[in-house]
Amino acid sequence: MNWFDSHCHLKGFKNKGNLEEILRRAEENGVSRMTAVGTSNDDWEIYKNLSEQYRDKIFYSVGLHPCYVNEGYESVIEKIEFYLGSGSPPVALGEIGLDYFHLPKNHNEALSIIKNQKIAFLEQLKIAAQYNLPTIVHSRNAFSDCIAIIEQSGLPWEKVLFHCFSEGVKEIKELNDRGGYASFTGIITFKNNEFLREALKGQGIAKLILETDSPYLAPEPKRGKENEPSYLPFIGEFLSGYLEVPLEEIAQQSYCNASKFYGLEFDYFDGKQSGE
Repeated sequence: MNWFDSHCHLKGFKNKGNLEEILRRAEENGVSRMTAVGTSNDDWEIYKNLSEQYRDKIFYSVGLHPCYVNEGYESVIEKIEFYLGSGSPPVALGEIGLDYFHLPKNHNEALSIIKNQKIAFLEQLKIAAQYNLPTIVHSRNAFSDCIAIIEQSGLPWEKVLFHCFSEGVKEIKELNDRGGYASFTGIITFKNNEFLREALKGQGIAKLILETDSPYLAPEPKRGKENEPSYLPFIGEFLSGYLEVPLEEIAQQSYCNASKFYGLEFDYFDGKQSGE
C-alpha cells in the first residue's frame, strides 16, 4: 500500500538533524512520495536539493507564503522563475495565498498587510498561469478573497489546490464547481470537526487528496505531538472507517489524485514512475 503526502514541510527536520529518521519511518509506513512545500526563499534551495537526492520520492514547490510577505517581497517573488527554469524544477507553485488570521490588531497595519498579500498572491498566480503550474493555495479566514483573486489571475481552476481545507460544504462546492481541489489534513480526525468531514463527503472520494502539513496538525491518535509524513496513514485509517471504504481504496485514490495533480506519472502498486 502506497501513500502520497501531498504537503509537508521538511526544513525543520533537516535543521534538527533527524530528517533521515523521519524519511525512514515514512518509508516503513508506506509513504513513498511526498511534496516538500516551499514558503519562502529560505527553504526553496533546501527542497530542490532534497528532490535531487531523493528522486521519485521527494518533490518540491516554491512560493512565498502570505505570512512571509514582508518588506522587499517583490524581489523574493522575482527569484521564483530561476527555479522554474532549473534542471530540477518544482512540481508546483506554492504555498501562496491569503492569511487573515495572523493579522496585527492595529487596523491600519492590518489593511496594509492585506493589500501586500493580495498583490503578492496575484503576482504569483500570474506566474503559475504563465507556466501552467499546479498551485497550492493557503487560505485562512480569506476564502472569498482567494476565490476572487484566482478568478482574476487566469489560472485554470483544475490547477488549483486549497491545502489544509478548513471550510464547509458550501465552500467546497463553490471550489469544486469551478474545477478546483481541496486537500485534507489530520484536523479531519478531530472530534469537533464534523463540518469538515461533511465537506470531504461533498467533494467525494474520487477527488480525495491527503496531506500531513508536517510538522503541524498531527492527526488522532498522535494529536499534540510533532507531525511527520509517517502519520499520513492514520488519516487514511480514520477516513476508511468514517466513509466505510476499504483502506486500500483510500490510499490508492489519494495517491493517484496527488500524482495527477502534480503532473507525475505513476504506478500505484509499486510506487514508482512508469517506465522505470
